[in-house]
Amino acid sequence: MSLVENLARRQHHSLDLLRDIKRLKDSGYSEREIATKTQLSIKYVHGVIRLLESHEHRLLRAVESGKIPVSVAVDIAEADDVGVQAVLRQAYESKVLRGGRLMAAKRLVEARKSFGKGRGTSDKRTRKNLSVETLLRTYQNDVEKKKILLRKAGATRSEMLFLTHSLKTLFSDENFVTLLRAEGLSNIPKTIADRLTRIDGL
Repeated sequence: MSLVENLARRQHHSLDLLRDIKRLKDSGYSEREIATKTQLSIKYVHGVIRLLESHEHRLLRAVESGKIPVSVAVDIAEADDVGVQAVLRQAYESKVLRGGRLMAAKRLVEARKSFGKGRGTSDKRTRKNLSVETLLRTYQNDVEKKKILLRKAGATRSEMLFLTHSLKTLFSDENFVTLLRAEGLSNIPKTIADRLTRIDGL
């Protein structure tokens, strides 16, 4: 009873609110009872409990450090990928998140999408392992992107060589050249002319 009264009356920090709602839940109160006693909506109480029970450690750390309000964290946890963008837009429009806090929230959302909810433990060894894993994953992604770019560059080069040689063959045909002159297309772009000249020099 004292816990419920303190929760309802005192001015509390966001993380305290999260923990107190979880304590009430663990003490046997239903979500509806918690909502009634604390004058919070059932949806909000359900979201807070879900945030804790689903181990949203990344969101919890953001709330604890004051980067995002608890209400926004709960909405993010409840939303899908499309809904998260709507949550951020609504937070911006309602002036809950602006400037640096909005950018921090966007980075948090991207990190959560790419690397998951985060880990509950915060010991140095775990953070070090996570950093190494993240670095390796980032390196592998960069290598794969460069391989794709190289393959595309190679394919483009092959296509350009094919087109250049095809043009060279066509321009060596007097009938084709006569047709171009008749259509007023005897001049060709300098870039293409230079390529054809380079082929002649090879």
